[in-house]
Amino acid sequence: MSSAERSVFRSIFRNVSVLTLGRVVNALCSFVYIAFTVRALGLSDFGLLILIHSLASTGSVLSRMQSWQTLIRFGSDAFSKNETDLLRKVVHFCIRLDTMSAAGSIIFGLVAVQIYGVTAHWSRHVRFLADLYVIVSPLMYSGWANGILRMAGKFHLVPIIDTCAAIVKTVGVLVGYALHLKLGYFLAMWALAIIIDYGFYFYYAMDILRKKFRFRYFQAYRSWRWQIPGMWQFTRAASVNQTLGNISGHVATLLVGNGLGPAEAAVFRVCRQIADGIVTPAQLISPVLYPELVKMRDKQDWKGLKRVTWKMFGVLTALSLLLLVLSAFFGSKIFRLMLHVHVHHTSLYISIMLMAAVFSLLVIPLEPLLIVVGHVKFLMTSRTAIMAIYFPALYVLTMHFGLAGACLTTAACNAAILLSRFAGVWIFGGRIGKPKPE
Repeated sequence: MSSAERSVFRSIFRNVSVLTLGRVVNALCSFVYIAFTVRALGLSDFGLLILIHSLASTGSVLSRMQSWQTLIRFGSDAFSKNETDLLRKVVHFCIRLDTMSAAGSIIFGLVAVQIYGVTAHWSRHVRFLADLYVIVSPLMYSGWANGILRMAGKFHLVPIIDTCAAIVKTVGVLVGYALHLKLGYFLAMWALAIIIDYGFYFYYAMDILRKKFRFRYFQAYRSWRWQIPGMWQFTRAASVNQTLGNISGHVATLLVGNGLGPAEAAVFRVCRQIADGIVTPAQLISPVLYPELVKMRDKQDWKGLKRVTWKMFGVLTALSLLLLVLSAFFGSKIFRLMLHVHVHHTSLYISIMLMAAVFSLLVIPLEPLLIVVGHVKFLMTSRTAIMAIYFPALYVLTMHFGLAGACLTTAACNAAILLSRFAGVWIFGGRIGKPKPE
């Protein structure tokens, strides 16, 4: 391993360690606030809270332009070389993307609430609460601000932000539990945590940019036309791929809730959350790895780029095997402690969802490699085809086999995505670093 590759690995694992601190605190707080929310509301109303949050999240995810990826891909070199004019234009472009995303998230969210609320037979009061909650959906995505922190290497700020939001939510839930407050209050606490999270990202990103070149936020709206050739095409393909990946969990929860009811949706969501929580430290490699691969691409270090990718894949494979063993012993115990209820077959559900999470985990080093070397369109096309099969299959199998059908379909979907990424690396791997034919 060359000294440059060792430096990349040290940077990756140092930043992952920092991010893990925040996620550990967040996980501990999550354990507390979910447990006390269920005790305060009951499993059915907790399921309603989860479904309302999923509807708003679906609107947010559907409208997102992956501005942070665009920012890093087209602005990383300018940031490191202090080319402030180019960097300013890239940041402005990404801010405009997020503004369009914010408008779209509210529209999508309000439409989704009306459609889903009627089909799920929600009362007017519940639909009204869901409409109010949609207002914070634009703040669920920190976009360009998150990209600035990643590009600047300020990963130590992320655990501070996560911890502050998680503590506020936890304290709010404990107050609600003590005062026997209802669904509307707990939705307000979820919304407050989202606002605080976004506010910190915005503040820190603006502070970095002001120090670098006296940045002014509203200057971004003076011109809507500027873009580097290929920037919009990259953003569109990256956004479709990422959106389908991010939205799958929310849509799956909504489909389960529509087919089986809010209590079952809560069980499905918590099983998925436990599985994702178990692999969270390893998943944190994703936001750290992408900027490092972009830097290696800018230096034309193609061999190093491929070696780092495969070594990270080996590390994640070893971690996955360890995590699967741990879940077999502790998965159902965590579920009972979080929800304070006993549900049959939770060990099976969590084990299947952990397999799904592991498949997603192994995708982490492969997708950034394909994005960095210019094959994001392949990622978009393959994920679109898989999702077109997944959502109908999920609903049908859930109706026939209950939560086991939902979990198995999710695992099969993630396995198919992993196989498609292997296929992409196999097809395009030999072309990495070679000039494109005229």
